[in-house]
Amino acid sequence: MISYLAAGLWLLLTGPALAGAQAVEPVAPGTGPDADIAREAEVVAPAAPPARPVADLERWSDRITGWTAAHREAIAVRLFDAPSHGLPDLDAHAVAILEGEGSEAELNRLAGMAYLRFAGWLEFGLIDRETQALRVLLDDDAELLVRRLRWAFEAGDAAQAIDDSAPTVRDYDALRAEMMRVLAVTPIWPGVSTGPSLSLGDQGARVDQLRTRLTAEGLLDGDWQEGAPYDLRLETAVRRYQGRTNLAPTGRMDQATLRQLNLPPDRRIGQLMANLEQRRWRTRDLGRRHIWVNLADFRLEAWEDGRLAREHEVMVGRQASSTPEFSEDMQYIVLNPWWGLPAGSARPRFQSFRRNPSLARELGFRIYDRSGEAISVYEIDWSRWGGDWPYRMSQPPGADNPMGEVKFIFPNRYNVYIHDTTERDQFVRTRRDFSAGCIRVQDPLALAQWVLDGQDGWDRDRIDAVVAGSSPTVVWLDDRIPVHIAYWTVVGDADGRVRYLNDLYHRDSGVIDAYLAAHDSQSLPLPTATRPLSGAVAVSFE
Repeated sequence: MISYLAAGLWLLLTGPALAGAQAVEPVAPGTGPDADIAREAEVVAPAAPPARPVADLERWSDRITGWTAAHREAIAVRLFDAPSHGLPDLDAHAVAILEGEGSEAELNRLAGMAYLRFAGWLEFGLIDRETQALRVLLDDDAELLVRRLRWAFEAGDAAQAIDDSAPTVRDYDALRAEMMRVLAVTPIWPGVSTGPSLSLGDQGARVDQLRTRLTAEGLLDGDWQEGAPYDLRLETAVRRYQGRTNLAPTGRMDQATLRQLNLPPDRRIGQLMANLEQRRWRTRDLGRRHIWVNLADFRLEAWEDGRLAREHEVMVGRQASSTPEFSEDMQYIVLNPWWGLPAGSARPRFQSFRRNPSLARELGFRIYDRSGEAISVYEIDWSRWGGDWPYRMSQPPGADNPMGEVKFIFPNRYNVYIHDTTERDQFVRTRRDFSAGCIRVQDPLALAQWVLDGQDGWDRDRIDAVVAGSSPTVVWLDDRIPVHIAYWTVVGDADGRVRYLNDLYHRDSGVIDAYLAAHDSQSLPLPTATRPLSGAVAVSFE
């Protein structure tokens, strides 16, 4: 007879999904692929796909054949790793498999169900990316996991099935190491009392608190004097902290810096857990050559054959037009692109032209009516402004064109793309949320060279020659390149260090709340063991 412990775990393994979580608000798209904008038009929600069958874990577990005691042990040992992934504790499941005295069939079934739950969390996530409700395992998911476990059995290493379910994003291991560190030693740091911003010359208890907090962060030595004023040494430590979190490094403890400093340790752990989860949401087939953009880190990475080939600084959307997260394939690039403006983002330009119509000619803008006929700025009926506005505006390639010299196109419902900019001097800034939604990239021609690498007739000399002219040139890619745009506020650097970034778009809170609620719903304390009955481990869930 299977143990009461195993029976209790059985209920946990097959429990219902968490309901009532809030859905993520979609970002409205722009009105054309030439627009540096991610707003204006209302997104029409797609029709809900037909419901897919939820997996019956017991039934799927019974389909797993080839169990041995060694396979069960390998799976059970891996279950102890769940907390290091930021996932609910599965120690009780592991103990029941390793120490249970039920029949072989019962232990195999329990091991199979525990494997499906843990591998399912690693492969697909604990919560659903869109609804943020607890994610249930579907039949299609279970079929993949069972097939993977059978392959692992054949290879003689059952644990490999769980390892293969973990994300392959390069910094996942760094975040997991950080999770193990904070689980081993729960971080404790002092807060800084609320109040006005602090800067050079200020002194008092809050300056002492700031020094104590930055000392705990490892940015200051502990040899400072209580009551000392805010000096250059403290200002330097504040700048270092701000730079590490992607806040503007002013050296002044402003309110944004204060909020970041005062994030409680348990919330910081929740942020780490949620960031591990966000990596689990990403596709496993990233692409042999692919591009990653982390909006919160203002960084673009080009990857090839598992190797980081290029890094670029980027500018992203300001809060009012924040850049969305999605993945799409880059299909072509445009050298010397036009800039087409939808009516909403053209408003400031049109207002300038209304006051001074000659500006339109000086800047090279072309204005079209609803039929597509080019018209003069003097022919615009300004009385229709704000109502049924029938005009659109385009700017040809040139030094004043905000698209710059190249644009990278990966069609998406947000009309968000990567492109050059005329404001290249802004890349020296740490915080770079300046655009109207699109992603502005530093050194775009070098990125274009990487994108077109191996494409016949498109070496750097050819790219430079085309850009030196003024003709718009579309270059279709022989092989599409996946572009993944993410918003991750905990990142692992190449040296293995982990940085906690400023939550630029204030997106973390909802994800953290939903994740922690789902995490708690799937976590049970270890039951209290009592006298064994019929050779099984008897426990109380009272």
